[in-house]
Amino acid sequence: ADAESLYGTAGAPLCKDAADFLPEREMWAWCDFYAPGASMPDDTTCNGQEGCYGGQGWCHCEGKTGCQGVGGIWNAQTCAMEVDKFSPEQREMLRKADLQGNCLDLEANGMKAQDLVSYPAQTCCHSFPASVCNKELEAQTPCLQDEDFEHNKSMWAWCDTYIAAPSQEVCMANGCHGDEWHCHCETQAGCLGVGGRWEEYQCWQDLKWMSAEVHEGILKAKTQHTCDDVEVWHSPLEYNVDWLGSSCCSTGKSVCK
Repeated sequence: ADAESLYGTAGAPLCKDAADFLPEREMWAWCDFYAPGASMPDDTTCNGQEGCYGGQGWCHCEGKTGCQGVGGIWNAQTCAMEVDKFSPEQREMLRKADLQGNCLDLEANGMKAQDLVSYPAQTCCHSFPASVCNKELEAQTPCLQDEDFEHNKSMWAWCDTYIAAPSQEVCMANGCHGDEWHCHCETQAGCLGVGGRWEEYQCWQDLKWMSAEVHEGILKAKTQHTCDDVEVWHSPLEYNVDWLGSSCCSTGKSVCK
């Protein structure tokens, strides 16, 4: 396939090369129970479907299979659809970026090439943070040594008793505390014991959304052995890496400390 077909009908280079583009990857999606042809499942049906949960007249599904399995319609914006929205001027701008190997001094419709590329590239480019704006950029972590980054460390966790709070007796019996209206559980075992859903947010999930500009800033700081004079989004690099670094680097410090 040629580059234009790989990038969708718009033919606008977004990634380091056409093969790196993921046209069918979903940028965002949601399950619609109110569209024509869809129906809201009852609580039992919703909660019995893997990837779905709800209660008292509502249902939420995390994926297409679960959504369709309980009568919903899956709506998704794919990467190909996103690129197809680019204006002719923006497409031409990205072709120039592809030819010159960077996005410096390129702008169309009042938007800089770097800003146009930044968000969709995170999801749509297999080799992100490499993109049409910086084809050689390698992924960084907020740590001085990448091996110090604890990908699966839990940053925070909570128990979602999304259907209804269990009785106070059940709550207390599972090591949780609360009253007839709510139940708070500090552990996964306690949460599952009261019929709740344990939600956990791990370091890799935060790292996934670190922008290409921050990756570039970290690389620059490592190269010059200091974060001094390194700015990202008009603020010092340390403001963009210290919180994640202190939370997820085994040293407890970011590259700037």
